[in-house]
Amino acid sequence: MYIPMIFFTIVIEKRKWTPEQREAKYRQRLAIAQLEERKRQIACQYPEFWFR
Repeated sequence: MYIPMIFFTIVIEKRKWTPEQREAKYRQRLAIAQLEERKRQIACQYPEFWFR
């Protein structure tokens, strides 16, 4: 059975990041890491309430 190759055509372009976008992405990752760390510290203080 023949399947046309048009169904398998995928174009992948590498995104070009500007320095401002890279800095914003870095700050976003840093903020998320800080929130996760804060959440982990709170969970460690009160484990009986968070993990039942």
